[in-house]
Amino acid sequence: MSSSTIGFIGLGEMGKPMAGRILEGGHAVVRCANRRREAIEALAAKGLVELANPNEVGAKSDIVISIVTDVSQTDTVLRGPQGAMAAMSAGDILILMSTHTPDYSRDLAKEADDLGIITLDCPVSGGATGAQQGTLALLAGGLEEAVEKCRAVLECMGSIIYLGDVGMGQVAKLANNAIAFGHAALIWEIRDFVKVQGMEAEAFMEVLSVSTVRSFVSENWQVINQPDVWPHMTELIAKDLEQVVAAADDVGAPMPMTRTSQALDWASTKDGFD
Repeated sequence: MSSSTIGFIGLGEMGKPMAGRILEGGHAVVRCANRRREAIEALAAKGLVELANPNEVGAKSDIVISIVTDVSQTDTVLRGPQGAMAAMSAGDILILMSTHTPDYSRDLAKEADDLGIITLDCPVSGGATGAQQGTLALLAGGLEEAVEKCRAVLECMGSIIYLGDVGMGQVAKLANNAIAFGHAALIWEIRDFVKVQGMEAEAFMEVLSVSTVRSFVSENWQVINQPDVWPHMTELIAKDLEQVVAAADDVGAPMPMTRTSQALDWASTKDGFD
C-alpha cells in the first residue's frame, strides 16, 4: 500500500510526532478537526490535510490509524454513523494504536469485519521520545498479510513486533505497562524509605542508575517526575492498570502484584515532586 492515504486520528503527545514521521516518509495523511489546533497547523506545513470529521477521514483513507486516549474517545471517532468505520470501504485497514483491553479490540475488530474492514491492534511502546525519533516498538496483532500491507507506513514510526491474532498487541502492551508502572510504584515507595533513613533521594537514584535493577523508568525518572508530566501520567497509569486487571479477570489470572499496583492511590502522587 505504498500509495495509500493514511487517516490519522489523535494528535496528542504521541500522535503528533507519529503522524509527522509518516508524512516525512512520503505518505499522504489526512486528519479531522481537532481541539489541538497547534498540532494540525504544525503538521499542515509538512502536508497534513485537514477534514471536517472522522467520517470524512474514513471516506478518504485506505488505512485509518486511531490513537486517542480511551475507549470513550475511540468509540466516538470510530463507531456510529459519524464515525470513521461507517465511511470506510471493504478491504480498508483500521489500526488501533490506543491501549485497550484485548476483548475491546476483538469486539471492535468483529464489528469492523462485518463491514469488510480489516483490523490490526497495534499499541506502541517507547514514549514521546520514541515517537519523535521513530524508534517505537509497534506491538501488532491481526492478519500477518495486513501487517505486511501496512509495513511501509508502520516502519516510519518504529519497529514492528508481530504477535499473532487481534488482541495480542494489547496483551503485550498491558503486560509491558504493568511491569513499568509496578516499577514506578516501587521507586516512589523506596525514595520515601531512603529519605526517612536520612539519605538524599537523588543519591539513591544515582545508585539505581548503575545497579542491577535500573530500567527505562529509573533512567527517565527526572523526565517523567515533573509537574507538567506526572499528573497526566497518573491518569494513564490508573486507566491502563484498570484495563490489565479487567483483562486478567476475563481469563482468571491472579496477578496479585499488579492488583496491588492498581489499588494504589495514584492521584495522591500528583501532589509531591522532589
